[in-house]
Amino acid sequence: MNKTMLCIEILHLLSTKNIMSKNELADILEINPRNIIEYIKTLEDCGYEIESVRGIYGGYRLKKDSVLPVPKLSSKEIEVIKSSCSFLEHQSDFLEYKEYIKAISKILSISMETYNTDIKIVDRYPLAMDKAELLKRYTILIEAMTCFKKCEIKYLSTQNKEHVHIIHPYQVFIFNGAWITLAWNETVHDFGYFKLNRIMEIKLMSSKFTKLKTYNASEYIDNYGMKQNGEFYPIKLELTDLYTVISERIYGKNQKITKVDDHKTILECSMQNKQIILSFVLGFGSKAKVLEPTWLRDSIALEAKKILGEEE
Repeated sequence: MNKTMLCIEILHLLSTKNIMSKNELADILEINPRNIIEYIKTLEDCGYEIESVRGIYGGYRLKKDSVLPVPKLSSKEIEVIKSSCSFLEHQSDFLEYKEYIKAISKILSISMETYNTDIKIVDRYPLAMDKAELLKRYTILIEAMTCFKKCEIKYLSTQNKEHVHIIHPYQVFIFNGAWITLAWNETVHDFGYFKLNRIMEIKLMSSKFTKLKTYNASEYIDNYGMKQNGEFYPIKLELTDLYTVISERIYGKNQKITKVDDHKTILECSMQNKQIILSFVLGFGSKAKVLEPTWLRDSIALEAKKILGEEE
């Protein structure tokens, strides 16, 4: 690696960390530490502002507003960026698409490229509400979280009844394709999950709330969804001719997939909400056989009778 390449590499390394020591830079670049001083001086002569920090944890620090040479995008990277634009354009739950496209356009301008692709993405089950209205609710909640302001909402329950709540929004996230806010509910004096598409009305209030010091996001949300949304139930299914399909996703905690033979596959995992589990299993039709638990087998049998109109 020649001197020019080494100088550019030092710039990239300093841009990724706050402070890097002379020996740290030398180890990564596999050069003599004495050469680092020379290269830093060269960069400073070129106009880059590099601060020397003294002390045991000292080293070199690049001033963040220094101009960095930008690596050219490869053709593969450009295609990946374009594909992401097309994909997100058709995702009803991605609310900031216009701002995303602005940012992507700036990135693509580096390689003198423009966003243009013929990739077609179909959202099979789009959210049944106006995206502009969803964005409005999302924006109000983000402002509430930023300014610690309360919100008054009129919320539609699963029983199709409207209830008015005063909430303190803590977080907004996507779960199973739906936007949800985790908020402290003054009505019940506890945290709750509220789907944005079920919020009939929302008003940003002037009164503020104090965020609880004991709040810990990991107690309410993890990689498997909403932790306080009901008990987890272990299930065990035997699936026929579905190994490839079932291996593509993670359905619950402690998931284990065992291929018995060319046709049979065993799926074991823990999932929340009995009704959701029931719908999940029914979605596989006759290709799924419930091995455990007993309540799920009984629920499947009862549901089948209801579907056929044979319930007593």
